Amino acid sequence: MRPFKFINPIMNKLFKIFTALVLLLVLSQCKKDEEPISSANYWIRLLVLNEVTGLPISGAQLQLLEGGPSVTTQTDGKAVFNQNNLEAVEAQITDSTAFPVSIQHPDFLSRELTVALGESTVKLTPRPVVKDPDTLNYSYKMPDLLSDGLEVANWNDVGLDTLKIQQLMEKIEIQGYKQLHSILIYKEGHLVLEEYYFGNNDTINFEGGVIRDKSPAPIQWTRDDKHYIASVNKALTSTLTGIALEKKGLTTDALLKDYLPEYASYFENDSKKAGVTFHHALNMTLGFQWDEWGSNDLVQLWKSDDFADFLLNRTNKGPGSEWFYNSASPNVVLKSLENMVGEPIRTWAHTNFYERLGITDYKWQNQPDGYPEGAARMYMRPRDMLKVGITYLNNGKWNGEQVIPASWVEKCMDVQEITNAGNYSHFFWIRELEGVTYLSADGDGGNYINIFPDQDMVIVMTQGNYLEHPLYVNQANDMMGNYILPAIK
Repeated sequence: MRPFKFINPIMNKLFKIFTALVLLLVLSQCKKDEEPISSANYWIRLLVLNEVTGLPISGAQLQLLEGGPSVTTQTDGKAVFNQNNLEAVEAQITDSTAFPVSIQHPDFLSRELTVALGESTVKLTPRPVVKDPDTLNYSYKMPDLLSDGLEVANWNDVGLDTLKIQQLMEKIEIQGYKQLHSILIYKEGHLVLEEYYFGNNDTINFEGGVIRDKSPAPIQWTRDDKHYIASVNKALTSTLTGIALEKKGLTTDALLKDYLPEYASYFENDSKKAGVTFHHALNMTLGFQWDEWGSNDLVQLWKSDDFADFLLNRTNKGPGSEWFYNSASPNVVLKSLENMVGEPIRTWAHTNFYERLGITDYKWQNQPDGYPEGAARMYMRPRDMLKVGITYLNNGKWNGEQVIPASWVEKCMDVQEITNAGNYSHFFWIRELEGVTYLSADGDGGNYINIFPDQDMVIVMTQGNYLEHPLYVNQANDMMGNYILPAIK
């Protein structure tokens, strides 16, 4: 019994030491877990896997924001954005612990998502492969007949080579076009094609420096979703102008100064500014010093509290002297229209235009001073965009009622300015593709209302490729030039 008396105290002592060590280890781990984010762990490590096989994907390109730093996955499917990468873009986002990342690989469908600091796993879906290029998998469905005033028909009934259109649909589904959200074709009085796709829900943050806002989550687009259509709104402002001028018995020769009394001081001692007409404003030949595409004029405009004041305060070289794309111009026109019609332009526009076409579910955002924005910041359903195009196709009539003056439609289809960017008329573009001339309401990102009078056709597209010119132009031209126009019998 004596040996046990000797060993027991030793065992007790060892047990106490062991317990103390375990306790210290637990406490140190807890302290480690509670440490705040520091420069030592300010990174993002991504593991990119094949969604089907679970295997790592090498050669995938990961990019922070639009045009930001990029990295490529290694053979183990991993890639790291380091501290320098993250600090290079954190000033452009609202949350410096979550970063928008786009992932692209030729063999997989692209993904855009927001990832947090630390380690994350992302799975990519393989692109479908058609072994026989002559095998077509797209299943056509005639558009639904709704109570929105749009007539529908089968694409076989409107003089189209449906095999050519089916090949386009197959290309969209198999190869894809980057961020194509919808495509609608109206031919010979009927909507014959209406397709929607999954994609981003990006917009433009004007107040933050005219940058792309990728914070909204991607969605499956449907006909009920309002899409940001950017500068397509310029064509809508043009339409409102044509309606208002006719109602007041005026022409585009009317002087802007007569409808901007609150800015009279700018016109009193400057004959060049006083000579600017609606025609000059609608065709972007106002004469004011401006360079939206080559400098930061648009960014500076959005830092001002009054768009009209910002433009009118600039030097004027003489109306009609030169053409410059100018997003302040539609806003000055819109403010002039409100004084012309004698009521809030938002209310007047809804009553005299949108409501008459049955367009009631749209979002029209404001300038910084709360005034409706006339150059962009409009969200609209693709079917409602189509209604606008149909009305122009039908010389201003919607369901037999004259909504837009026929003379205004004719004026918009007559080239006013020949520019390096294309022919221009009253906030519309007049384009030519494969020998076919058409009227186009263009919006950044790839949003279009394209009107083809000679082909009795309207094509509406929405894309989410904001600030990615000429990508979205090339995609639209490929769809129309290589498939839709050749399909017309």
